[in-house]
Amino acid sequence: MAEVSFVLGEELARWQDDELEIVQEVLLDTQSIDEQSLVVNRVVDALANDPVAVQDSEIFGALESCVKYHAALSTKAVHRLLDGITSAMQAVVTRDVHEDRADIELVERYAFLLQWWIRSLEKQKGNAAGSTGTKQTDSWSWPASIPTVLHTLAHTLQALSDHLWKSSAERDTLISRCIVQPVCQFLEDETYMKSSAMKKPLFKVLSLAAKVHGQALSVQTSVMQSLQYYEHCAEPMADLLAYMRTEYDMERLAEDLLRELASKTFTSLDSKSPRSFGRFLVRMAEINPRSVLKQISLLQTHLDSESYPIRIAMIEVQGLLIKHLSINEEFISMQPEAVTDPGHDMDDEQANANPHQKQIDLFFTRIQDRFLDVTTFVRTKAIQTCMSLCDLPVKYAPQRLRITTLAARALEDKGSNVRRNAIALLIKLILTHPFGVLHGGELTKDMWLERRAVVEEQLQSAEAKLTFPEKEMEMSNEPNESQVANASEEHDSMHPTTEASSHTTQARKPRKSQLDIEALQASQQATTHEDQAKLMQLRLTLRYYDDALLFIEKIEQAIPILVQLLASTFKAEVLESMDFFRIAHEYQIRGAEQGVRAMVHLIWAKDNALVMEDGSQIKGVRSRLMEVYRALYFDPYPELSRAENVARIARNMIQLTFDATLAELTSLEQLFSLMYSEQIVSQDVIQKLWEVYASPKKIAKAQRQGAILILGMLATVDRELVANQVETLLGIGLGSLGMHDITLAKYTALALQRVSGSAKKVKGALSDANVRYPMAHPMFARLRAILQSPPQDALQQDAWFGLAEHAIQAIYALGEQPDALCTELIQQMTRIILAMPNSPASACDSNYLLAQLLFIVGHVALKQIVYMELVERELKRRKAESDQVNGATKKNSELEQVAGNAEDDVGDMLAFIKERELLFGPQSLLGLYGPLVAHILQNTSNYSNEFVQRAAALTLPKLMCISSEFCETHLPLLLRLVKAAPDPIVRANAVIGLGDVAICFGTLIDENSDRLYAGLNDENLNVKKNTLMVLTHLILNGMIKVKGQLGEMAKCLEDRDPRISDLAKLFFSELATKENAVYNNLPDIISHLSSGQQAVDEEVFANTMRFIFTFIDKERQAENVIEKLCQRFRLSPEERQWRDIAYCLSLLPYRSERSIKKLVEGLPFYQDKLYQPEVYKRFTEILAKMRQGKASANAKTSDADLREFEEILKQAASQGAEDHAAANAASSQMARTERRRAQRPPPRRNAQRA
Repeated sequence: MAEVSFVLGEELARWQDDELEIVQEVLLDTQSIDEQSLVVNRVVDALANDPVAVQDSEIFGALESCVKYHAALSTKAVHRLLDGITSAMQAVVTRDVHEDRADIELVERYAFLLQWWIRSLEKQKGNAAGSTGTKQTDSWSWPASIPTVLHTLAHTLQALSDHLWKSSAERDTLISRCIVQPVCQFLEDETYMKSSAMKKPLFKVLSLAAKVHGQALSVQTSVMQSLQYYEHCAEPMADLLAYMRTEYDMERLAEDLLRELASKTFTSLDSKSPRSFGRFLVRMAEINPRSVLKQISLLQTHLDSESYPIRIAMIEVQGLLIKHLSINEEFISMQPEAVTDPGHDMDDEQANANPHQKQIDLFFTRIQDRFLDVTTFVRTKAIQTCMSLCDLPVKYAPQRLRITTLAARALEDKGSNVRRNAIALLIKLILTHPFGVLHGGELTKDMWLERRAVVEEQLQSAEAKLTFPEKEMEMSNEPNESQVANASEEHDSMHPTTEASSHTTQARKPRKSQLDIEALQASQQATTHEDQAKLMQLRLTLRYYDDALLFIEKIEQAIPILVQLLASTFKAEVLESMDFFRIAHEYQIRGAEQGVRAMVHLIWAKDNALVMEDGSQIKGVRSRLMEVYRALYFDPYPELSRAENVARIARNMIQLTFDATLAELTSLEQLFSLMYSEQIVSQDVIQKLWEVYASPKKIAKAQRQGAILILGMLATVDRELVANQVETLLGIGLGSLGMHDITLAKYTALALQRVSGSAKKVKGALSDANVRYPMAHPMFARLRAILQSPPQDALQQDAWFGLAEHAIQAIYALGEQPDALCTELIQQMTRIILAMPNSPASACDSNYLLAQLLFIVGHVALKQIVYMELVERELKRRKAESDQVNGATKKNSELEQVAGNAEDDVGDMLAFIKERELLFGPQSLLGLYGPLVAHILQNTSNYSNEFVQRAAALTLPKLMCISSEFCETHLPLLLRLVKAAPDPIVRANAVIGLGDVAICFGTLIDENSDRLYAGLNDENLNVKKNTLMVLTHLILNGMIKVKGQLGEMAKCLEDRDPRISDLAKLFFSELATKENAVYNNLPDIISHLSSGQQAVDEEVFANTMRFIFTFIDKERQAENVIEKLCQRFRLSPEERQWRDIAYCLSLLPYRSERSIKKLVEGLPFYQDKLYQPEVYKRFTEILAKMRQGKASANAKTSDADLREFEEILKQAASQGAEDHAAANAASSQMARTERRRAQRPPPRRNAQRA
C-alpha cells in the first residue's frame, strides 16, 4: 500500500487556492455510470475493510476525485460515499487515538474529506439540476444526511483529547478549519435552523469544540458573524448559548458575546443587524436571563442607540428581566403581601434586604422613560411590555400607578398604534388591578371614599387612645428646627395619596422636651400587642384605599379622551376604545356610561373586518358594538331567574332612552333593530315592554315613554309588534295618559306610524306596501283630539310642536284621505282663533294658537307634497295593472310611446297641481296662509311673540318647497331671516329651511349661495352648526356648486367648539373622496385664509393647512401645487403671504424627482423673499424632508445636488437681506430728504408796487 505524506495545513491552503493536485486523480466526469460505480464501490469497500486504507495514495486519490467530481455522480453513489467516509471516521475515533502521528493523520484525512464534501454539497444544493448529481432517481437528499455527518463530527470531538497535538496551531487547523467552519456554514440556511433534528447535533459539535478543544473564540466569532449577516440566526444562536450553559456548563461564552455586543454601535442607517441582534437579545433574556442580567449594565447603552430596533429589543429585555426576578422563588419569598393584602407592608429594612427590588425599580424606570421615545415603534413596545408585566404575581402597586398615568397620557399620542396599545394597557390595568382583596373588583369612586372615611375614623379613634403623657410644656410659639425636620421626614416617608387623604389630620409629634419618657414607656408597655397590630392594620388599610382611589382617579381622567377616540378614523383604536368602555362599565367606573352612550353612533360605521399586524382578523365596528351592548345589557345573569332577567333587560333598554338626544335615539333605533333582526331581543322582553307601557300603576313617566319609544324602534323591523296593539296605543298614549303627558303621546304617534310599515321604496317601483285605514278609524279622531287639547304648562307648550309633527305624519302615513282630515283641522283651528276676543287678556292664548295653526299649516304642506308623490305612484300602478288586464300588445305600447305615455300625463298633471293649485288655486286652503306667513315675518314688531315668529319661520320654507313661483317671490325674505333675524332659533331654522328649498329648486339657491355661507360666521353655535351641516349635505350631494367659498368652510376647522371643528373635518374628509375636489379648490382656500379682510391668524392658517394638505397625497397633484405656489410668490406683495406660501410648500411631500425639480425651477419667484427668516426656515425644512426621502426609489437626487441647492438658498437669503437693508436705507434717506424739504421755508418773491 503506497502512502503519501499528508500535512493538513498545506492541503487546506492548496485546496483553498484551487491549486490542489490529486495524486492518481480519476476523471470521473468523463466516465460512464458503471465505471463511476466501480470506482465508488472499490474505495468504499476498502474503507469498510480497513479504515486505515485512506492512507493509501490510490484510495485517497480516488476519494478526492469523488469529492471533486461529485456533481457528475449519481445520488446513490454520493450517498454511498458519504456513508462510507462517516462510518470509517467513526471506526477510527472509536478505537483509542494515541499521540502517534499516524493516528492523528488518519483523523485529519477523514476530516479534510468531510469538510470538502460539506462545502461542495452546500455550494451546489441550490442548483436547478439538484444538489448531488445528474440523476435524481433516488429519494436520498443531502439535508437528510447532515444530522449523520454532525453526529460523526461530534463523536470525533468527544473521542479526541486536547493533548494529542504538540501545538495549538495544529489543533486549530483540524478543529477550527475542518470542523467548526464547515459546520457554521449550516447556520446560513434558514430551513436548517428550523429543524430540531439538525440543530441539536450542530449545537453539540460547536459546544464540544469550544469546551474541549479551545475553540470558544472561534465559535464566538462565528456566532457574531451569523447574527450580523443572517437575520434568521437570532433565536438559534441564543438557543446555542443556552444549550452550552445547560449541557456543558459554559456560561462564560454567552457573557463574552454579550459584552462584545454591548460594545457595538448601531446607526439609524443600519437595517438588518440591529433587528437580528435585538431578536437575539430578547431570546437570550427569555431562556438565559441570568447571563443577560450580569451584563445588563453594559447592554443598557443600547437604550440610547440611534437604531430603533435595538431600542425596542432592550425594552423587551428589561421586561423579561423583571419577569425573571419576579418569578424567582427567592424574590417572591422576600416580597410582602402588601401589594394585594393591606394587612402587610414592606418597611425600609425589608426593602433593603431584597437585593432585586432596586434593580426591578430601575428596569421599570427605563421602560417608562421610553414612553417618550421619538419613534412610534419604540413607544408602542414600551406600552406592550408594561402590558405583559401586568400579569405578574407581584403587582408593584407604585409602578402600576405610574404606568397608568403614562398610559393615559399616551392616549393623546400622534401615533395610532401607540394610542391603540395605550387603550389596551388601560384595559389590562383594570382587569389585573390589585384592589379586589377586601371588597371585590368594583372601582366605584364614591364607594371607596365611603370605605376610606370609615377606616380613617377608626384610625383616629385608635390613635386617640395612645395618649402621650407630658411634662410642663415649654412656652414657645414657634416650632424649632428639629420640629420642622421631623415633620419634613414624616411627610417624605408617607405614601402618595389622593385628594381625599389630604384632608386627614395628622397629629404633630411633640418635642422630646415635652415628653415624659418614663410615663411613655409605661404607656407603651400597657399597650397590648393586639392593639398595635390593629393600629398597623388600619394604617395599611388606609394606604390601600388611598392607592385604590388614586388609580380610580387616573382611569376616570382618561375617559374624556377615550370618548373622543371612539370617533377616530383608525378602526383598530375604535375597537379598543369600545372594549375599554365595556370593561369600565362592568367594573362600575364613573364615566363609563358616557362612553357606552357615545359608542352607539358607531352603528352607522362600515362593518368591514380588520386584519391586524399579526395577521389575525377581527370583526368590524358594528359587530363589535352589538357584542358590547349584548354583553352589558342583554346577556342573562345566571344567578337570576328567567323572569328577573327579562325584567332586567327591559329595564336596561328603557334606561338607555333616559335623557337621550335625538341623535342618540336615532342610533339606538338602528342598533335595536339590528339586534332584534338577529333575535337578541326576545319576545319575552317585548311582552315586558308592553306591560310597562300599559301598566295601570303610577310609574315614572320616563319609564312608560321609554317603553313605547323602544317598541316603536323595533317596529321598524316587524310592524306586527305595534299593529296588533293599536287599541293599547289608543287607550294609553292617545288616551287620558297622553292628554297629560305630551311626550308620551308623541312617542305613541311615532309608534303608530310604524303600523303602515317601513319598507324602503325601490327607485322606479310602482308598488306600495304601506297599510292604510279608513278615516273613520278611531285613531284619527284620537290624533285630532290630542292635537287640539291645550297644553297644561310651559314645558308642554314647547313639547306640543313635536307631538304635532308626529301626529300629522301618522295621519298621512295611515289615512286613506289624510288631506281631508287635515283640511278640517286647519279650518276648525282658524275659526277658533278668529272667534277669540281681541283683548290683552287673551293675547297670549291667541298668539300660541296662531303659532299652532301656522306650524300645522307648514307641516301639512310638506306632507301633502309627499302624499302627492304617493298618489302619482298609485295612479301609475293602476295604469300598469290595467294594461296587463287588457293585454296590451307590443304594438299598442309602441303607439303609446309615439302618442305620449299616459304615465307622463299623470306626472305633468300632478306637477301642475303642485305648482299652480296648492298655493294659487281659487279653492286652495294653503294659499290663504302664504301671504299671512310672509306678513308675520315682515312685521316682527306687530307679531313679536317668539312662538309665532318661530312657527312662521318654519312654515315659510315648507310652503316655498311647493311652488317655484312662490319660492322665487319669498326667497329674499328667507335669506333676510338667515342673516338678520334677531332670534337665533329663527335663524337656525331658516338655514335648515333654505337647505330644503335648495333640494327642491337648486337653481334659485345656487344663484344666492353666498348668502347661505354667511351663517358660518354667525355668533350663535346652533346657527353655525346648522349652516355647516346644510352646506355639507348640499355640496357633497352636488346640489349646489362651490364657487370659491370653501375658504369659509375651512375656517371652521379651527373653530373653538369641537362640534363645529369635527363637522368641518368630516366634511373635508368626505369631500376628499370626490375626485380632485380638495385639490381643485386649494388655491381659493389659501387665498381666502391668507389675504384680505377675511384672513385668519397665522397660527390658525398653519393648523388649517396642515389638515387640508393631508388630502394632497398624489405625486402629480403635489408637483402641480408646488409649481402654482412658487408662482404665487411673484404676485404676493406682503410678507405675511410669503410666510404662508412657504409654510404650504413645507407641508408637501417631496418623494419624486419631479417635485424637487419643480421647486428648484421656481427659484426665481422666491429667491428675493428668502431674507425673511420664517420663509428661509421653511425651505430648510423642505431640504431636510428631501434628504429623508432621498432613499426612495423615485427620488434619485444626489447629496451633491441637494448641497448645491442649499448653497443657492443661503446665497439668495444673504443677498436678499443685503438688498432689503439697502432698500430700507434708501427709503429712510428719501424720507429724511422729504422732511427737510417740507421744513425749508418757501422762497421770497419781490413784490412790485404799482
